[in-house]
Amino acid sequence: MGNVIPRVAAIHDLSGFGKVSLTEAIPILSAMGIEVCPMPTAVLSTHTYEFQNYTLCDLTEEMPKIIAHWDAIGLGFDAVYSGYMSSAKQLEITGEFMRRQKEKGALIVVDPVMGDNALLDVQMVYSDRMRDMVGGMEKLCEFADVITPNVTEACMLTGIDYPNAPVHNAEIKQLLKQLHELGSRHVVITSVMDSENSMCVAVYDGDEDKYYKVDCGFVNRPFHGTGDVYTSVLTGALCKGMRLIDAAAEAAGFVRAAIRQTVRHPEIKIREGVLFEPVLATYFSSMPHEDGFVEI
Repeated sequence: MGNVIPRVAAIHDLSGFGKVSLTEAIPILSAMGIEVCPMPTAVLSTHTYEFQNYTLCDLTEEMPKIIAHWDAIGLGFDAVYSGYMSSAKQLEITGEFMRRQKEKGALIVVDPVMGDNALLDVQMVYSDRMRDMVGGMEKLCEFADVITPNVTEACMLTGIDYPNAPVHNAEIKQLLKQLHELGSRHVVITSVMDSENSMCVAVYDGDEDKYYKVDCGFVNRPFHGTGDVYTSVLTGALCKGMRLIDAAAEAAGFVRAAIRQTVRHPEIKIREGVLFEPVLATYFSSMPHEDGFVEI
């Protein structure tokens, strides 16, 4: 693209409180030496998990205007990284923008944000609305280089029933394979509880036709916003030229470091997200940090 440093268009919502989406993607990618150009899909007072009476300003009508202005000033992007979409129309706008950027050589990373099993019971309105958007997410996956669903989103995209934990290697590989068949070059599934009762990330490298598991450790409590943290680091590592499995391990290592910071402070509520900020100062000064993965 000819950019001095890698430039990423980040298409996510912006929440004023509760660390998710752009409030994680911007500082993380910036700390990795990546220029971030945000395109907010919506502006919220807080994210929607456990908060009541939050405000939401939908920015669907602004997105084509942002894209038109970027085109007019000749912006080129090394990657496009998408997350939460508030409507099927936003998926259409994002898909067309991604298609044009991919033709110019941009890396396309899609986090198909539609819900999480841990949230379904307490947030059915959110999840029901996102189920109507599965078709649009599938279209984004068709030409993505990397998709990063959690297990719930992987099942929604493939129609597979949510697996009982622990998930065995054969089941992991089958789910990765079916997601790959949607069209994405590579697949990364987050938050998998494997047969060894350890939390892992499952990876399929479509170029090498290899399957991997990346150990994430296990802490017996949920952490909100770690998916956005993970995919932000993964995107940055790929933009810096790391191969897929090394980038996946790097992202898992960063999430582990953020969780270690968070569990030291039991007063932090789940909805507040993880303490990734203290990790930013030093973590990316040397890369990569460790392997932490096995081929399956």
